[in-house]
Amino acid sequence: MSQETGIKQEDIISTLQSLDMIRCWKGQHVIYVRQDVLDEYMSRKKELLLCHPEYLTWQPQWKKEKGN
Repeated sequence: MSQETGIKQEDIISTLQSLDMIRCWKGQHVIYVRQDVLDEYMSRKKELLLCHPEYLTWQPQWKKEKGN
């Protein structure tokens, strides 16, 4: 997830922990999301535009390092 989004691994883990979406299963940490939680989120999700997307030129750090 970190490589795909460019978000630090620690930030992803912290966010998932605060949302109670990380579980330990067979000695591994897994992402756990109940369907009712997803349904509630999707039903209240509103369009939020903080900036104009046409002005963004961001790409993940790993793509910059590869020269893409």
